Amino acid sequence: METRNFFLMFALVAMLGSAAGATTLYDNALSLANVSVSPNPVVAGGNATISFQLYNSYDFWLYGTNLQPTGSYPLLNVSPLGDRIIGVVNPGFNSTHYTYTIAIPNTTPSGVYTLGLGATYTVYAATGTEVAASSMPVSFYVQNRPMIKVSPASPQPTALYSGYNQTLSLLVQNTGYGDARNVTVRVSGGQGLNLLSSVTTFFISNLTQGATVTEPLTVSAQGTGHPSLLANITYYSARLNQRFSSIQAINLSVAPSAQFSINSTGSSPGVGATDVPVHFRVTNIGTSPANELQLNLQTSYPITPVASTAYVGSLEPGATANVTFLVNIDTNGVPGSYPVTLYEQWKQPSGAINQQFTGSDNYYVAVGAAGGGIGSFIAYAILAIVVIVGGTFAYRRFIAKGKKKHDKKA
Repeated sequence: METRNFFLMFALVAMLGSAAGATTLYDNALSLANVSVSPNPVVAGGNATISFQLYNSYDFWLYGTNLQPTGSYPLLNVSPLGDRIIGVVNPGFNSTHYTYTIAIPNTTPSGVYTLGLGATYTVYAATGTEVAASSMPVSFYVQNRPMIKVSPASPQPTALYSGYNQTLSLLVQNTGYGDARNVTVRVSGGQGLNLLSSVTTFFISNLTQGATVTEPLTVSAQGTGHPSLLANITYYSARLNQRFSSIQAINLSVAPSAQFSINSTGSSPGVGATDVPVHFRVTNIGTSPANELQLNLQTSYPITPVASTAYVGSLEPGATANVTFLVNIDTNGVPGSYPVTLYEQWKQPSGAINQQFTGSDNYYVAVGAAGGGIGSFIAYAILAIVVIVGGTFAYRRFIAKGKKKHDKKA
């Protein structure tokens, strides 16, 4: 709307100037005096303030004087934008100061720009009342500045997954003009995002025009939706001898994801036992179905898997499935706690068509004396932390197969 009004006003000034074209004797009787433009230099992304006084070179008063700014892109956002009614202007120098403020877009290239100030007024002459006009341009130089932009690199997958720790690559770019010195980016978490990286402040001594630096940031996403990180940015331009700062939102996306809590109960296998069943109870505690869920058991001496793979067609959030593996215990084994790992592989609706998600749970499991039946074999899958419970602990991690690694919250 402002742009439309601007050009309507521009047309009005042009018509008035055309109407006054015949009275050339009184045109340009009005001119600017003591013009100043600040700051110096004018920097793109900031404001330019133009201050001036008026000088009437005609021997008599000018009546009904109006001032109107005119210009082309990018000098459109001028305040005041409309007519400024001056009224009567005395002959000679007038002491009143007039000010216009122009917002300079940060995309404005360096160069000289001109703001036109058009004036219309009425004079009383021997021929009667005459309408005349003056054109009073003000030119100034705009110096563009470095512009620092922080954004996530194109992530694979395209979204964070709820409940998991993932490492983002943040791009710090100088999209402006000239070098940016002593660039500091301080990142803070938004709602639904926790920062897990030990380093959340990045310092770049010099970022040249058009250059990009990649910084890693590990986050934990909760829930779903489109949360944001906040980047507090400061930098210095030696060419302008000026320091700049800004706060930017880093927009992300969090997709639903499956998560598993795995318990295993049953008699402890004894030394020398063969084809002993080990039963696991798998619960999807996440926010997305796990489809084509495949579980594989891997062990270390003295436990050897016999039937190490189990399959679950679909596991909805909150649902539980029971799976069974068969193991042998070496006859030369010694009773104690031994590590086993349960690997999970699945698909979920929030992933790409052929994207496979994988996770793993590591345990220490008890092996009893020959003959078995000693105590209970209980394994706890604890998400995000490592817990020691009766000689058993669990640690969980998560990755998207073929994509970036996503570690569970530690």
